[in-house]
Amino acid sequence: MLIDDDIGMMEAMRVVLKKYSILVSPYTEPIAALENLKNNPKKYDILIINYLMNPVRGDEIVKLVREFNNEIYIILMSGHKELTPSIDVMRSLDIQAYFEKSSRIDQLVLLIESGFKYINSIDNIKTMSRTIELHAIEIADILKNTVGAKDNYTKYHSDRVALYAKMFGTCLGLSEDDLNTLALAAQFHDIGKIGIADNILLKNGKLTESEYEHVKLHTTIGPSILSSSEVFKKALPLIKHHHEQYDGNGYPDGLKGDSIPYLVRILSICDTFDAITGERPYKEAKSIEFGLEEMKKNIGVQFDADLIEKFVDCINLNIDEVNKIHRSSIRNI
Repeated sequence: MLIDDDIGMMEAMRVVLKKYSILVSPYTEPIAALENLKNNPKKYDILIINYLMNPVRGDEIVKLVREFNNEIYIILMSGHKELTPSIDVMRSLDIQAYFEKSSRIDQLVLLIESGFKYINSIDNIKTMSRTIELHAIEIADILKNTVGAKDNYTKYHSDRVALYAKMFGTCLGLSEDDLNTLALAAQFHDIGKIGIADNILLKNGKLTESEYEHVKLHTTIGPSILSSSEVFKKALPLIKHHHEQYDGNGYPDGLKGDSIPYLVRILSICDTFDAITGERPYKEAKSIEFGLEEMKKNIGVQFDADLIEKFVDCINLNIDEVNKIHRSSIRNI
């Protein structure tokens, strides 16, 4: 569905998209479009809507859409560089992509194709998740390998984070139930990256601000994928909030201090430690000592001081096992 009050631009987009076998239902009247969308919830996969329209803006229409449809993939577009929607607007309305109107409609085609990949991936995973109560371990491996098929780093990173989390949780004396929740969340904390466009997820260079904002969506995509399964119920808050920071500058909700759940703070430490020390396509592996020093630098900023102190003690206590996990992140060893 395409909603825009610029008839000429809308027709141009419809013609170009048709060449790529993308069927478009164009609307100049937002209210009529809303009624159609409401009455035909399964008809449309993607909603493309102009930001600045008269008499109502696109984000106001999206608010109404989100009242009855939380699943449709939304691309917001605008022809005014100086009046682009804010990141807060994009986040609050769960808008997945932004397109700056131009003659380069091929860029819109790429966004739409990424949207279709995202939709298909989530549909496939939700189908698998419905049987997870019967085959939890088998389906869990399939989910992990689904992300690994796109990005090998994410798969093995998650394996290592799970090992660190189990080790640290044991040092902290967590109950068996909390240990299981922590390990499960660690294995799947980055599952939402399946919804991130390949050209961004696999980029070797530094991400642009808009690309980084797109990557951040993995923290909400992941819980959405796994929410239909009772097995993941306790792990969902950890998966959603593993990028929150102790000073409140994390995402997606800007939780601060003790408002960040205890198990989330533990997972965040293990995740960051492996991200610092592990090898990536764009950086060499760092030593364990270097990783610990970097973690200490972020006490009170990213991490809970008490937990960092205990994490350092735990690493030193289990240094042989830590060395083994760390070596597994280095390809040429």
